[in-house]
This record gives sequence, structure tokens and C-alpha cells, in this order.
Amino acid sequence: MIHLNPLTEQEFQDYLAFMISDYAYEITKNFNLTLQSALEESEMMMSDLWKDGSLTEGQHVFNIQDSKTYEKVGILWYEVMPGINQAYVYHIFIDDLYRRKGYGKKTFEILQSMLKQSGIDSIGLSVFGKNEAAYQLYKKLGYKNTRISMEFVL
Repeated sequence: MIHLNPLTEQEFQDYLAFMISDYAYEITKNFNLTLQSALEESEMMMSDLWKDGSLTEGQHVFNIQDSKTYEKVGILWYEVMPGINQAYVYHIFIDDLYRRKGYGKKTFEILQSMLKQSGIDSIGLSVFGKNEAAYQLYKKLGYKNTRISMEFVL
């Protein structure tokens, strides 16, 4: 159903620019931060996580491609942390046109299989509280809550 294909350098640069603004937007929706503060936070995070750009060791980002139509349906970014034998999914994005058609589920199934074969023991991820669809997908796939953050806005 899908293939995971590494990004070209230009695709990576475009993705990084998208992630900075997208993550900042999510921060403003889910936390009490101004857009300017959220953009600064997002830029610092991306700079820290991608110290060597697309060649940063342990970081992996893939286009999710439909194997029949060859259409790009989304993108997946995760990190492998061999010291603790875990992977961490930072971002999975399925384009609006392809949502609720099994692409997210299939992407996670393929990722889980790849990581298990490489000896990784677990996969961690975070989901924003307002992203109920993603939360339900992760629950269906067997992911368990390991921590819950809460906030009360005055």
C-alpha cells in the first residue's frame, strides 16, 4: 500500500521550513504562547534536532508514497536513539486528501516492523491534546499513555 522514500535535499529544506511554522501554530493552539514566541521556540527546537541538517545522525525523514499510484500522501519523521534502544516519532503528516484511508495506520505498521527488525525495543511519541484523531489512531495501534500533561488557562 505504501513506500517510505527518503527526502531529497530540497524536499528536506522545504519540510524543515514547513515544520517550523506548523509546529509554532500547534504550540499556539495548545499552549498559552504568542505566535512570535512559538516561532522562536520552534526554530530553536528544529535547529537543535537537526544540528547537521539532513545528515544529522539518528534523524530520519521519509515521504510516504502510495505504492499503486506513486502519489505522495504524507511525510514521516522519527529519531532512533540506540543508547536507550528506542525510536521517537516526531511527526507524521497525512495530506488532507488521503486522511482516514489507512495511510497513517499502514505507515506505523511498516515503521514498527522496520524498527523491530533493526533491534529497537519501543517507539515513543507525543500527541497534542486537541488532536483527537491522531490520539485514537495511536490507541488503536496499541500505544499506551506514559505521561499526561494538563493545563488550566486563566
